[in-house]
Amino acid sequence: MKRFKFRLETVEKVRRLREQQVLRLLGAANRELENARSRKRRQQEALARGKIEREGLGMIPTSQGDFAVADDYIRGTEQRIVQADQGIFRAEKSVQKAKRVYLIALRQLRAIELLREKHLLEWKRETSKREQKLIDDLVSSRLRLQREEEVETR
Repeated sequence: MKRFKFRLETVEKVRRLREQQVLRLLGAANRELENARSRKRRQQEALARGKIEREGLGMIPTSQGDFAVADDYIRGTEQRIVQADQGIFRAEKSVQKAKRVYLIALRQLRAIELLREKHLLEWKRETSKREQKLIDDLVSSRLRLQREEEVETR
């Protein structure tokens, strides 16, 4: 009996590879998003520490320059937080785009897999019909031979 051979097998392999490649890109985009969120968290923690330190400067006698340095640090940190927000926004857009591309690749792969299943069922049906016909032919030829033998023995 012949083995099942899907004629679009190479297309299926290419689409499967494409799906895996796009999935890796989606993972990279998700990592970048998490990194951007982590950078923002670190900046927020640094801002909180800077504000606490600036408040601590009021407890002891300090110069105006020390307060100015602390204020500059806080303003710079706030700007970095805004930049981190922008980075998060870009990373989220990248993740959304990667998800759309992944879903498209997944749909394309599923379409080929459905075709494979359809062709496999058709092949099984044809194979079953061929086998049944062969069995029927064998049975009918055996019966014919038996009848011929009965006629000859009479």
